[in-house]
Amino acid sequence: MSYRHLDLCCGCGEPPDRIDEVGFTDEHELVIHWWCLRCRKVVYVSKHLNDCWRDCPRPDFGKEEEESADARFLQSIGVRFLDGDNP
Repeated sequence: MSYRHLDLCCGCGEPPDRIDEVGFTDEHELVIHWWCLRCRKVVYVSKHLNDCWRDCPRPDFGKEEEESADARFLQSIGVRFLDGDNP
């Protein structure tokens, strides 16, 4: 599984020492909440789920997975293999 790191920091530039809560809003946003030790404030960072989706890394398919996906596609459009095996 691959993932992209979220850069979190308070307005003062301090990264969170620990995350207190992670949740969702009724407006389809991801919310991360923590207490900033440097400026002693409660911090809420939100990001719309559409933006989260766009920021997700693309799948890194291996050659074997690509070949099987290609074979499934070809079979779905009616291509039949002469020897009965996938290419």
